[in-house]
Amino acid sequence: MRGRLRAGLLLAVALGLGPAETATSAAEPTLEQAIEKHVAARGGAERWKAIESLKIQGSMTHLSLTGPFTLWLARNGKYLLESEQHGQTLTLGYDGAIAWRGNVGDAGAALRIGGVERAMIERDADFPTPFFDYETKGYELKLLGQRDLDGEPALAIEVKRPDGYAETWYLDPVTFLDMGRDSPGSEFGEVVPMRTFHDDFRAVASVQVPFRIESQWHVQERVLNVETVEVNVAIDPARFSPPRPAGMEPLLAIAGEWQVVAQTSLHPGAPWRESQRTSTIEKLLGGALLEERYTTATGQQVVRAFTYDRFRKEYRITEISDASNYLDVQEGTFDPQGRLVVSNVETGTWVEGAGHAVHVRMTLADITEAGFRIEKEISTDGGASWTLAAKSSYTRQQKKG
Repeated sequence: MRGRLRAGLLLAVALGLGPAETATSAAEPTLEQAIEKHVAARGGAERWKAIESLKIQGSMTHLSLTGPFTLWLARNGKYLLESEQHGQTLTLGYDGAIAWRGNVGDAGAALRIGGVERAMIERDADFPTPFFDYETKGYELKLLGQRDLDGEPALAIEVKRPDGYAETWYLDPVTFLDMGRDSPGSEFGEVVPMRTFHDDFRAVASVQVPFRIESQWHVQERVLNVETVEVNVAIDPARFSPPRPAGMEPLLAIAGEWQVVAQTSLHPGAPWRESQRTSTIEKLLGGALLEERYTTATGQQVVRAFTYDRFRKEYRITEISDASNYLDVQEGTFDPQGRLVVSNVETGTWVEGAGHAVHVRMTLADITEAGFRIEKEISTDGGASWTLAAKSSYTRQQKKG
């Protein structure tokens, strides 16, 4: 494989391995011996423990396109790959819990990844290989013995992970560096065989790092040609997590448990009636949806949802209750005063009352971590004039204890 055997012999000399240790005819090592030799060949456990992160840069070729890439790897399975395609940035990320993909050409979208696609990222995020602290990670290993990898002899080891996916790693029988692996790949979510080669190992901070990583699956091939590797470069841990959904940042503060003082007026000039209730606003889908649930003083159950349409640059609030059994849809944007103002004038979800089309307008104002206000207005002339009909003041409930 691209001069690997010669490179392996040179590395064996550099590592001070004797003839008995470099001979391919030597007795096959046990699993424990193979792992020990692999860890030593990669630089040793202690040297790798001193490395908290890697910043790897170079060029990536995928789907016949070549462009620059930056790969960040950090402890606890953190992974961030940023590459350029057609002048746009493609992002793959994993924060140790959530795997995600940044939409090319759509900075507001971060699609969460599951199944075999997530498994692919988790494999690449293993730091530095699965054989370091494999028992702590819960991996099951099995020595498969001598095998052939792309026409070259290799020592094969099966790795079973807690997610249920199995893979086969191939170690150079001379140097015990990782030659590559067979693992599950993904073709639009369908599991397909995938083979990855590791080549051109070079010393970085006294450890060995592959400077060429080639992956092949189905009809696809991806080649990473590494140019520079930096160790222990600081990166904000938040960068490994999916970005917050576009437009929702100003609303995320309203998620939580709330004590609400509600006031209603039946008609203009009527006295305000005050009541109290609690409300829960839950952040769902990574913050792309905020869902509020509450029960009014008269026992009416209400479900309200807050979202943002990044294509039309509008916010959308929907509301349904067990009294109306009808979904009202209101749309709008933030005004210059920082208030979110939405109505159903344009959505056509008005209701009919006393022979009139009754439209609703809602305003969210003074949004902070401690509280916010909601005002509801109604119109019977198509939105030409509005009458304040309800107002609610939200105060965050204090945690007990």
